[in-house]
Amino acid sequence: MAGEPRMSAVPGGEFTALAQDRRFHLLRTRFRRLAVTIVASFLGWYFLYIALSAFARDFMARPAFGHINMALLLGVLQFVSTFVLAWRYTRYARRMLDPLSAQLRDEAARRQVEREHVEQVMAERRRIENWTRG
Repeated sequence: MAGEPRMSAVPGGEFTALAQDRRFHLLRTRFRRLAVTIVASFLGWYFLYIALSAFARDFMARPAFGHINMALLLGVLQFVSTFVLAWRYTRYARRMLDPLSAQLRDEAARRQVEREHVEQVMAERRRIENWTRG
């Protein structure tokens, strides 16, 4: 029916060739490395803050400047670090992930157009063959 996604006649699905492309593997490797680094950084910093709050109360109660103690300062830095990590992810993704992703997406779209063209040609060929037989 019109509007429904078509199942590919290619064994293993239409994205098998794309999944085996070296650029796709590079994209996955880069993303995985970035994600692990950012998650580890965030969780390490967060659990350090929790550990300091639980086990280093004297340190956390120490004034940093004025009426601001270390606990409040480090708590605010939790928010700052979250935004810094989000900025870092966005910057890296724009430079290192998005260009590869765009190349792969364009190639997949081109292959889809080619497949649809072949399907149209074959359908027209079958229609003509049926018409000449009848």
